[in-house]
Amino acid sequence: MGIDLSAYERRPSGICVIEGERAYTLSLNSDDEIVDFAEKIRPLVIAIDAPLTDKPELRGCDRMLIKMGFRVLPPSFSHMRKLSERGFLLSRRLRFEVIETFPTAVYKMMGIRKPRRKREIPEAARRLEEVTGIRLIREPKSLDELDSFVCAIVAREKGRGRAIAYGDSSGLIFLPVGESDSS
Repeated sequence: MGIDLSAYERRPSGICVIEGERAYTLSLNSDDEIVDFAEKIRPLVIAIDAPLTDKPELRGCDRMLIKMGFRVLPPSFSHMRKLSERGFLLSRRLRFEVIETFPTAVYKMMGIRKPRRKREIPEAARRLEEVTGIRLIREPKSLDELDSFVCAIVAREKGRGRAIAYGDSSGLIFLPVGESDSS
């Protein structure tokens, strides 16, 4: 299961579930809705696009991704503080393996341009389907739903032992194993 978490419950969060080689996306608002949904589907791994920390500071995993050339917004930024708080508290409520991921890096690793506008969703979704072999049941309705698909891909790869954790005791960000990483 993948979650592109919004900083505030009044805004929808993108959710994606992969079943076999098919995926579906939806949007949920509250933490209660997300927890209830997860309890119903019982995923092996949940990957969340949000800092899963209660300390608003630049972490080792953030530094590592910055060194790798990815633009990371650290938990200390004002908007990220609220997102970090929500992500940390939600991760504690979910009774499954919960990991942090960063879809922007995954798009780049897959050679796919991260969409910035809603009209770019169809092309990005098609490319993600091509690269992963996973078919979306319907086109994601928002950029958040599309990013949740990327999160779900990372969760699936983590469950299959094909994801790498970047970071240290201050936090870990999981990314899928790239072709050059698997040899």
